[in-house]
Amino acid sequence: MALKRRCTGVGTALVVLLALAGCAAPAASTEPAEPTIGTVPQLLESVALRLPVADYLPSREQNERLTRANLALIQRCMNRFGITYDVKPVPRGDYGPISLTDRRYGITDASLARTAGYGFGPRDPALQPAPDRPSIGADGQTVLSGQGRSIVNGLAVPAGGCVGEADRALNASVPAATDLREGQTMQLRSFEESKTDSRVRKVFTAWSACMSESGYHYADPLAAAGDPAFKGPPSPTQISVALADIACKARTNVIGVWFTVESAYQRRAIAADSRGFANIRAAVAARDSAAAKVISP
Repeated sequence: MALKRRCTGVGTALVVLLALAGCAAPAASTEPAEPTIGTVPQLLESVALRLPVADYLPSREQNERLTRANLALIQRCMNRFGITYDVKPVPRGDYGPISLTDRRYGITDASLARTAGYGFGPRDPALQPAPDRPSIGADGQTVLSGQGRSIVNGLAVPAGGCVGEADRALNASVPAATDLREGQTMQLRSFEESKTDSRVRKVFTAWSACMSESGYHYADPLAAAGDPAFKGPPSPTQISVALADIACKARTNVIGVWFTVESAYQRRAIAADSRGFANIRAAVAARDSAAAKVISP
């Protein structure tokens, strides 16, 4: 308080000088420090890497069970109204990224890049079979979605239709306070945080310099992968850039640094709410158990 009184009433020029000398303390930064990362492994591929958040997201197999169970419950509900909902589960196939970390940090598969450039080749999502769209009429759409009349064929339409009924059945074991979307939200946030981390930016600079040696100028691997010139069938230029990209990732250890840094952000977020994330993991398992019971013979 004494310092404040001495700063009051002095001339403008003196106030400025006193402020510069420490009369006004700078506000503390609210930005969190970058997490420590320890030793960085040398990594050339990303498809088999496992991020900490994977423990709080449904696995590929769990998602498949959930999809099948959801469809089975919808069909049972539609059958109560005398409506046949003849939809078959879309066949499982490896289209697009085949794991959470596949292509997360850009292309890494040189053998695929030699023929597909930045594309997916036989795993192109455009090749995935389209889901069935049966003709079920206006009554069927009402029962399916819950939009429209509240009674169809003498029966009350459930809230949200059969889709809503199926969702409620599969999520009945999930506590109301548990948000199963938090794992997904966190992995999106950690990816954005990692892109601006000083250690990742440093390795981006090294990768960019490496690419420049081959005559290709991109600020980071995502800029190369997202080049509008590379839409459509792979050209010789696209293939050359993709192969240079992969070689420069190996030379500068982009994958090792980026994966390690992002993992550190995720571990910090999980530690900050360990109980909440433990609840998410338990809820994912409970919902999977409910799905398995629905589709069991």
